Amino acid sequence: MGIAERLAQSPMVCYLHLVNQYRVWAKVASTCNNRLIESETTHCSPLHSHGQGQLTYIEQGVLSLEAEGRVWAVPPGSLHWIPAGVLHASRSHGEVRFWLTLVSDAFARRLPGHIAVLEASPLLVGALDRLRLLSAGDQLAKPLLDIVAHEVNTHAGNALGMRLPTPPRMRAWAQAFLASPSVKTSIDVVAKDVAMSRRSFTRHFEREVGMTFSAWKRAVIVHRATMRLAEGASVGEVALEVGYESVSAFIAMFRTACGRSPGEVRRRAEA
Repeated sequence: MGIAERLAQSPMVCYLHLVNQYRVWAKVASTCNNRLIESETTHCSPLHSHGQGQLTYIEQGVLSLEAEGRVWAVPPGSLHWIPAGVLHASRSHGEVRFWLTLVSDAFARRLPGHIAVLEASPLLVGALDRLRLLSAGDQLAKPLLDIVAHEVNTHAGNALGMRLPTPPRMRAWAQAFLASPSVKTSIDVVAKDVAMSRRSFTRHFEREVGMTFSAWKRAVIVHRATMRLAEGASVGEVALEVGYESVSAFIAMFRTACGRSPGEVRRRAEA
């Protein structure tokens, strides 16, 4: 049976076309519709899109996503939804193990029309895990799909990603800052770098990214720290890299921003 036939018969089927960077694990290979995938540490996928909507649950490691002028860090225990046709790029940080599932057009219409990243509740993980073991036409699929749709829609607004400014000078600065952020970077220095007054820069930046400069800077630092922790850097190393002289201050900021300690993110990424 081909991919088209499977899509027609089942409301949710697994991603079957595996590129060279992926290896299929036997853990969930009880039927041809079940796949657990591991990406290499060097996996980097340029801008592309899919013909069907894609749900991905991260078991280990961290993925970074970029799409529609936003960026996300997707840690273990999180799920992201990418609608069909949306251009996006991704990169792995450390070895990443994940469930990758394509959904039918009918079910995709019940999910958000934009990329969403959310922490997967035990209920959502359980429903996805059970769905992967069903055969086409199983009556249990409908209530499980109702759970998936409810959980994704309920929590989809919690992590809409960091917006990047669109004016060329601001965009160039933001891209450089994403690669090497520092808590010590001041708004006055940045305004000077992009040839704007502090007042003009503040007004334009907040309008572009939807938050204050300090909040955006903190979000970028958490984003970068999450990726570095997944790559194996210690909490102390990451704290120094992003400009903190006190490791405890960095830990407190990180925990406040994302609800878990950097040490927990590092352990879960390696689990």
